[in-house]
Amino acid sequence: MNQTDIKQLIAAGESFHFEAKKAGNNLPSSLWETYSAFCNTDGGTLLLGVSESADKKLFVSGVQDSNALIKSFWNQINDKQKVSDNLLFEHQIYSMKVDEKEVVVIEIPRADRHYKPVYINDDLFKGTYRRNADGDYHCKREEIKAMLRDQSDITSDSVIVENVTWQELDKDTIYRFRMRFKNLKPNHIWNALDDVEFLLKSGAIRRNRETNEVHPTLAGILMFGTEPLITEQFPDYFLDYREIDGENRWTDRVFSSSGDWSGNLFDFYFKVIDRLTSGLKIPFKLRNGLDRIDDTSAHEALREALANALIHADYNGRRGVVIEKFKDRLEISNPGILRLTSDEAMEGGISDPRNSNIFKMFVLVNVGERIGSGLQNIRYVWNSLNLPVPNIEERFSPDRIHLVMAFHNEGESSLLDERTDELTPPVTPPVTPPVTPPVELLNDLEKRFVDMLTANPTLSRIQMSEFLGIGLDTVKEYLRKLREKGYVERIGGNKRTGYWNVKI
Repeated sequence: MNQTDIKQLIAAGESFHFEAKKAGNNLPSSLWETYSAFCNTDGGTLLLGVSESADKKLFVSGVQDSNALIKSFWNQINDKQKVSDNLLFEHQIYSMKVDEKEVVVIEIPRADRHYKPVYINDDLFKGTYRRNADGDYHCKREEIKAMLRDQSDITSDSVIVENVTWQELDKDTIYRFRMRFKNLKPNHIWNALDDVEFLLKSGAIRRNRETNEVHPTLAGILMFGTEPLITEQFPDYFLDYREIDGENRWTDRVFSSSGDWSGNLFDFYFKVIDRLTSGLKIPFKLRNGLDRIDDTSAHEALREALANALIHADYNGRRGVVIEKFKDRLEISNPGILRLTSDEAMEGGISDPRNSNIFKMFVLVNVGERIGSGLQNIRYVWNSLNLPVPNIEERFSPDRIHLVMAFHNEGESSLLDERTDELTPPVTPPVTPPVTPPVELLNDLEKRFVDMLTANPTLSRIQMSEFLGIGLDTVKEYLRKLREKGYVERIGGNKRTGYWNVKI
């Protein structure tokens, strides 16, 4: 940092990443609160020898003996009774002349999660601080506990819940998970396992080595439990997806405590993902000259954003995972702070999921494979579409990560299909007059297809494969046969607005 940088900091005033203190002859005692705060938040610069005038403006007052102050600083920061950890190197504290007066510059880094919380005066709960726009504040007990949880390399979602049996998990969710796994990996040896062995392999349950009994892990309960079972372990657990119109009224909502579905992570992801990606532009492209490609890099980026939130959330935290889809942007907020710096998270290449077992289970069904490069990919996709760079922000007390992804760029570029005025328009198939049934008879599976599409004309091919327990290629083949026989027709080519019309 040079003299020009120092002057710019002083002129701008104190901020989230900058603090100034008078410090004439001695180190101010409040210096250590700021040290703890910067370490536990996002780092920052501390200047000694800068004072505040009556009109709240900063000016250089200088220090009398910078060498003595720096020596005193090193003596105290290496005293475990004073500071829990010294995270500084010698080049991060130095003196500099500004306006012919000496100031001491201390460049304080963000602490690695393994060292948090950094606290002072040998008192974890009274000596831990964080930074906000107004200065340093004393951390609440729940914030300190969250930092302690993040220290471990064995993530807390691997903990066995001894007072819950694996049979209390939602059987329907387990079935849907296994059918999706089988459809994606039909030749995998795990398909031959019974549910217990499959869940053991996935990390959803673990065996007690002393009793040989199997019980769910916290990850298993979050992925396959029901909302009442999950909230027994995580009282503040909540998942909420909302679509919001221009007047800030929600037009569609999925939330975990509604009582009409399981409320777990797996089902939430698949209930929400089609809603999340609906309305995106889909350029007309064909695969092998036959099948339309209805998936784009933007679809993939939104799936990664949702997976990131669910995999990195601190389910002990407050306010839950909240996804809000507006007409001009998507906002995703989840409890917990980044385990990396924001720059590292956006650059990608480093995977440090808060819930490694949940991560593993999602990856088994091809969700969240890019965790570690997901935010980097999101930024790349948005840049390629000439849209504003997604903004990721850490918020504290309570701890939250907030991601904003714009759908428009000052009216020039838009991610959404301009032909629709709604985010997720309800699809109501028109009433068609009865027609004479086709002559060819249907086999059993074809009859199941017809019954399924009669009841649910807007199902996607993936949903059909999961519903019937067959592979995607088989779904496509049977749809082709039913079309040729005249039993069904596709109305509208767009996945968002199209539907299947059963002609019997």
